[in-house]
Amino acid sequence: MTDARAVIDRHIEAFNARTPDEEPWSDDAELIAPGGTFTGRDGVLEFLSVFQAAFSDGRLTVRSAVVDGADASVEGVFGGVHDGILNSPSGPVPATGKSVSFRWSATYRIRDVELISEHLYFDQLDFLGQLGLLPG
Repeated sequence: MTDARAVIDRHIEAFNARTPDEEPWSDDAELIAPGGTFTGRDGVLEFLSVFQAAFSDGRLTVRSAVVDGADASVEGVFGGVHDGILNSPSGPVPATGKSVSFRWSATYRIRDVELISEHLYFDQLDFLGQLGLLPG
């Protein structure tokens, strides 16, 4: 039987350690997130690398998880200092030097020992506001 939480924990650990070779994403993975749908292992890792490049100390922390067989729902916090270029759908955002801490939620689907799907949600206005990118 699949241990979904262990697979998700491997993903979180690999993200935080910046070790993409250890990421458990399958070759046919799909990640749906603010900004689009990213397909295949390489597409998912490219999306994740945008946050890693923009927040060199950025870390994901899991606050809670509910697992049902090969499916899981996770809530957590992302935190870090914006010290690199953030390549956004609207173009590159230079480093602001501001710290961010925002909540995220994701639903995952696991197959064997690989992640095959993630639907990621976070409050984009909260995120952009913390970076000082919203008017007034």
